[in-house]
Amino acid sequence: MSKLLSANAIRLKKDRFFWIGMIFMLAAGISFPIMKYIDMRQTQIINHIDNGFFVCALFISIVMAVFCSLFIGTEYSDGTIRNKVIVGQKRVSIYLANLITCSAVSIVMCAMFFIPHLSIGIPLLGFFEMNTKMVLLFVITVFMLAIVFTSIFTLISMLNHNKAVTAIICILLAFLFLIIGAQLNKMLSEPETNMAMAMTENGLEYQELPNAKFLDEGERKTVQFFYDLLPGGQVVQCTSLEAENLSVLPVYSLGISILTTGAGVFFFQKKELR
Repeated sequence: MSKLLSANAIRLKKDRFFWIGMIFMLAAGISFPIMKYIDMRQTQIINHIDNGFFVCALFISIVMAVFCSLFIGTEYSDGTIRNKVIVGQKRVSIYLANLITCSAVSIVMCAMFFIPHLSIGIPLLGFFEMNTKMVLLFVITVFMLAIVFTSIFTLISMLNHNKAVTAIICILLAFLFLIIGAQLNKMLSEPETNMAMAMTENGLEYQELPNAKFLDEGERKTVQFFYDLLPGGQVVQCTSLEAENLSVLPVYSLGISILTTGAGVFFFQKKELR
């Protein structure tokens, strides 16, 4: 395992997209607080560092979709994975080494966003408005989100030898997760009543009418569960800073990571390598 991790670390130093991803996250971490400060000066509306700090969750989902598919896909296209098996490396070790490497990259990329955002954002915008415990919980949630996205994209990348197809699948899946998360948020945000024009004895008047899209208690619990469980729902909650069950989100991410890793190892052991 240590030799595999060392080989991956050497590859990372030469991996072009790794450095592109690092630069992108660094640039985003620098630009966001500056743009917030400029907006605050122009509109005279106070912007706290909280707003936009956890948008990292959105960026990392897309960045890791590309990175995992290309980093692991290159091993297939170069025949590296097959050669590792031929020289006696266990498939479980190969899979876990790639997962650990990609997970470490996801954490480092999140840090590349957080550190400059803090360094520039605190002097310009002040400290967090929310309490420190909430900040730490959101940070842990984002880190676990980075890992769960990585575990999902590693599963797909390790089971598909075609780098181009893998990249397309991972990117589309990342956007699908985000779309589902936004849709679940919309469903939960539906008001119980809507104002609408209605004919009365006095003519047309605005009245509160029941909203057919409003979820009842049972439906709301079901939708809330999937909103908390799915990575896309967690991304929306982190970026909007609105999470009812924040403390359980990392637990869900951990559970999905374990399940996807177990499934990935199982099927990779049975995969025919080309």
